Amino acid sequence: MVNVLFLSIAAVLLLAAAYKARPLLRRPRPRGLGALCGFLTGLGASLVFLTPAVGDALSVVTPKLGRLLGNCSTLAAATCISILLLRFNEEPPDADRKARHRLVSLGVVLVAMAVLFFASPVDDSPGAPTFGELPRTEPLLNIYVLVFTAHLGAAIVDLLRQALRYSRHAPRTSLRAGLRVIAAGCALGMVYIGYKIVHVVGLWTDAGWLPPEQLCSSLVTPATCTFSVGLPAICSLLLVIGVLLPAVGPALAWPWRRLQLWQLHRGLHPLWAALTAAVPEIQLTATENRYAAPDPEFRLYRRVIEIRDGMLALRPHRSDEVRRAAEERLRSGGADARELDAGVEAAVLAAALESRRDGGAPAHTVSAEDATLTRPELNDLFDEARWLRRVSHAFVASGTGPAPSEPSRPAAGI
Repeated sequence: MVNVLFLSIAAVLLLAAAYKARPLLRRPRPRGLGALCGFLTGLGASLVFLTPAVGDALSVVTPKLGRLLGNCSTLAAATCISILLLRFNEEPPDADRKARHRLVSLGVVLVAMAVLFFASPVDDSPGAPTFGELPRTEPLLNIYVLVFTAHLGAAIVDLLRQALRYSRHAPRTSLRAGLRVIAAGCALGMVYIGYKIVHVVGLWTDAGWLPPEQLCSSLVTPATCTFSVGLPAICSLLLVIGVLLPAVGPALAWPWRRLQLWQLHRGLHPLWAALTAAVPEIQLTATENRYAAPDPEFRLYRRVIEIRDGMLALRPHRSDEVRRAAEERLRSGGADARELDAGVEAAVLAAALESRRDGGAPAHTVSAEDATLTRPELNDLFDEARWLRRVSHAFVASGTGPAPSEPSRPAAGI
């Protein structure tokens, strides 16, 4: 089971690395793409080398060679993902300088590990101690494990610090979520590092309470494999998910986003219908290809613009008296702040529409308190559309607007 699981995940990682590596031949290269490919390749290679079947095959060349290659690949992957976040956290000159330092440090550690490994006799005969138990009798291998653990721990701490730092100001939701998943993987990685330190110290001091290392039949059996195999596997999975989530997150969220766009578009229909009936010239000329699939975001954006243009056209007919009366009525009815704003705006628009329809002149000059057209908290299209939808619902609830009449299916509604 472990062989199949490790090799399957490794194949996915290596294929993903090959797919992402295609733009590396272009100039200029996308920022951080080389580090991303290095992380996926290193992690995939480590799973291959640490697979028991592959380790047995490599032991024909040198006993336990798969463990050395797997550990080196793990450190390379950890360094690459750290450099990947550096590319986004730092300006290019600083990022390049710090990346070089990390690569030099990685090279020194890999050379030291190789020297310590080949300088220690490793017995691979049947019944011989496993690699995890060899540090008990081989001091150089004990140093090897300490060097590996220390460098991996430093890389995990560095990665955790960068992920938490960048997640505070990441521009996209999927990127923030990915960084937090990486931070969760680093937290599990710290638990694994703690286990490795306790294990090595226990071997070094010949502690009697340390359970013997056994061949793992799954990620959690025997119990010691939960820490030695299961924990790093889950940690690696979280890191991969965190790295790939910013790329695949928008595609996975698109069906939900499309539904939101359709619901907002449909919710604006009563207010839009009333405004376009009174001010037909606010309707924008369609620019979409009628043979192409409708773009829900473009449709919603156009509807919001037309409603705002209608509000501007009605501004000379807006009445402070109506606004104050509506505000007093809604306050006495116990409306909260959001209901109050939307209800007041709906009442003012209804009175303005009636005034324009009757051909009346404005009764009052619009005061500075009427800030409905310049609301600072409306940061994007969704915020704007949600606010106008509340106004539209209040407009219908007041009995002055028509009930929604658009089709109820997203495909037809947008």
